[in-house]
Amino acid sequence: MAEQNIIVYDLETQKTFAEVENGKPELLRVSYLGLYSFSQNQYFGFFEPDLPKLEAIMLKEQPLLIGFNSIHFDNKVLQPYFKQLNISTLPQLDILAEIYNSLGFRMKLESVAQATLGTGKSGSGLDAIRYFRTGNLEALSKYCLDDVRITKDIYLYGKQHGFILYTAAGELARLPVSWGNAPTITDQLKQAWQQHQRCSISYLQMEPTRQIYNTEIDVITFNPKTITAYCQQAHATKPFSVDRIQTLSITKQQYAYQAVLF
Repeated sequence: MAEQNIIVYDLETQKTFAEVENGKPELLRVSYLGLYSFSQNQYFGFFEPDLPKLEAIMLKEQPLLIGFNSIHFDNKVLQPYFKQLNISTLPQLDILAEIYNSLGFRMKLESVAQATLGTGKSGSGLDAIRYFRTGNLEALSKYCLDDVRITKDIYLYGKQHGFILYTAAGELARLPVSWGNAPTITDQLKQAWQQHQRCSISYLQMEPTRQIYNTEIDVITFNPKTITAYCQQAHATKPFSVDRIQTLSITKQQYAYQAVLF
């Protein structure tokens, strides 16, 4: 599946499980659906009356659908609005299903986002229902699209690193993912270290404040979890956690530093 034919999506509902017969997700009704299209590099939103347009798009494009608990929740809530398309026939990547199949238990999007991206959700599903019922559609759409962005960023992190992160016994742990690309960021760092090639990275700094900054680095020492590198932005040698490197590309520039003679 070409990356340009991928849609990341999430939806919010009009009702809670307690308000529908036997807790059936297909009875919850959609209040708002947000998605990110890789082919258009753009976010889109659909209120309930707009969903037939979404069905026409999916029928034509047959995209890979990416979500978090999408197979057992979002797909089932959405299906009653589709008259021609059986959404289960589309290719699917449900990140929560991947987690459950690997670890044998489920976890919240908030937990995965905090561990992997260093950021969390902007609210809860109950907040979204309240926004809908009070007519605060701007807050509703923002909340939903924030979840789409987080899910997209977790997918991209797994694609670039070959794993995502979660917290176990208070420590960050790695979970290998099926959609990871080779070579991973770890592979590329090792190559850059061995061949003395400069890297351009975006890095998630957690202290003193959380921020993502871009810099070029020369890798001096390497192991799969932590590297030491000369940071061009700081003009200093410093440690970098491999888990916090969000993107990486190897430049054509070589550097002369060598820790030992061979």
